[in-house]
Amino acid sequence: LQADSCPPAEPCAPCAQLSPTGGPDWIITPDAGPCVECGVDLFITAEFIYWTAREDHLAFAAQGSLQDNLVTPEVRKGKVAEPGWKFSPGFKVGLGFITDHDGWDLYANYTWLRPKTSKKKLHPVGDLVVQDAFNWIGTTTLAGTNNGQTISKAEGKWALDFNVVDLELGRNFFISRYLKLRPHFGLKGTWQKQRMDTKFKSVNANGDKFVARNTDRLDYWGIGIRGGLDTSWHFNNCFSLFGELAISNLWERFEVERKSTTQNLETRLFSVPMYLCDNFHTIKPVIELFLGLRYEDWFCCDTYHMSIEAGWEEQWWSDQNQLIQYWVETRGGDLFLQGLTVKLRFDF
Repeated sequence: LQADSCPPAEPCAPCAQLSPTGGPDWIITPDAGPCVECGVDLFITAEFIYWTAREDHLAFAAQGSLQDNLVTPEVRKGKVAEPGWKFSPGFKVGLGFITDHDGWDLYANYTWLRPKTSKKKLHPVGDLVVQDAFNWIGTTTLAGTNNGQTISKAEGKWALDFNVVDLELGRNFFISRYLKLRPHFGLKGTWQKQRMDTKFKSVNANGDKFVARNTDRLDYWGIGIRGGLDTSWHFNNCFSLFGELAISNLWERFEVERKSTTQNLETRLFSVPMYLCDNFHTIKPVIELFLGLRYEDWFCCDTYHMSIEAGWEEQWWSDQNQLIQYWVETRGGDLFLQGLTVKLRFDF
């Protein structure tokens, strides 16, 4: 005879599986857990993310401009060069606890992502115009000046170190037979680093070759209040469509630095014509959106619960481009992250 696969049930709090009728009649919004039989009410999460990061106003050069040229009245259509955006893998991990106080839950989550752009190169069509004034080596600038040198190539790349910790207090409950809501509030903390490297090559009227480099760095941290709403639209006990929204307002500190160097490749003379730094505090908003499909189920006589979900996630970080562009000016620009998120949750 085959033994019963479920151990004898021990007395413990009753647990309702995705049913708003599981609680007493006086409960208006019954707890939706998910809970397990005789568990410790802990859950862990692990997420794989495959996101792309984009930031405004990182163009570093442009083609298709004529400077001081009266012989040729027209130039072919040119391009504006930005870093080569691409998708990068990352992860999230989390730990949560469902309390016995009306089903409130505490949840902490950490996000790790290291997006990098491919190196983007641009060669002249007409004159090659760069986004910064390198008059000390004699390149053509956006202001339209030209002191006898021609830019032969421009290239740039950008990288981001992205770390975020979210702490939530929430409650998951039914408002109808197949619809669940989970309002939550808490804190968001983040620390990030950005780096933008640009390089320009030029030749003067005497045939001397020059290389100019910009290295821009940004160190940033922020902390603030975060709140949101998670929704689950159930087709049955196992499958549901979910949508999530969260909004934060962060107190932030930026530390920015720019170092510009030039080198004459003929004489090997090296100089540092610009070395700037700045730091300041400000408040900026963050908006997060997530839409996807979830499957969940209980096993081992309801002593464990597991769910898997996949969807598209988007984040908007306001005015994160505080890199120094020329002397003491900054351009500003928003940071956007979006891509695939696959999440696994285990309750025990």
